[in-house]
Amino acid sequence: MLVEVVYIPWSKAVEYCYKLASILLDAGESPDSIVAVSRGGLVPARIVSDVLGVDDLVVLRSRLWGIGGRVREEPEVKAHEELNPSGKNVLVVDEVVDTGATLSRIVRLLKELGAAEVKTAVIHYKASSSFKPDYYVERVEKWAWIFYPWSFSETLYGLAKQAGGDIYESAFKTLRDIGASELYMDPLRIKASLKNYIDRAEKPS
Repeated sequence: MLVEVVYIPWSKAVEYCYKLASILLDAGESPDSIVAVSRGGLVPARIVSDVLGVDDLVVLRSRLWGIGGRVREEPEVKAHEELNPSGKNVLVVDEVVDTGATLSRIVRLLKELGAAEVKTAVIHYKASSSFKPDYYVERVEKWAWIFYPWSFSETLYGLAKQAGGDIYESAFKTLRDIGASELYMDPLRIKASLKNYIDRAEKPS
């Protein structure tokens, strides 16, 4: 395997989400609004919003990375709904801060739109990041590709593509190498899912 991979099954991922929510609860955080960074931050943000009792949950789509690699210099940020943070205390939730570019861009945007305060919370904070979140569950000292269950097929395809050779063979070898457990699809459906990624990658842009 070309990169170090940290595989996280659903049971561990849910545990992490509730641990993040508990950290925020213990800190007395009570934001007016929560911003979920789509797509990775959707599950953590929903759990955090539930635990903190915050009904105002807004989704922002940020794209810095494509399948298996970086695609732009600065994240492209789009709102799925009207974004009105003016005068509000806002909590931004994502799964991981990697380079720091995404959270830096979103925090800057929210402040430009008049947010009174912006704080950030993630499950994993990579020490190599240029941005340090206000709250996190684990600090990752050595860079690794974190394999979250809510991006199973996307991550598997990216790792298989990076490994080279036949995508299907590389994908199943990756699953064996990382000791993947709690798989919710059988091998035929995993292969069918990967085929969607292969077909989209081959479509002319």
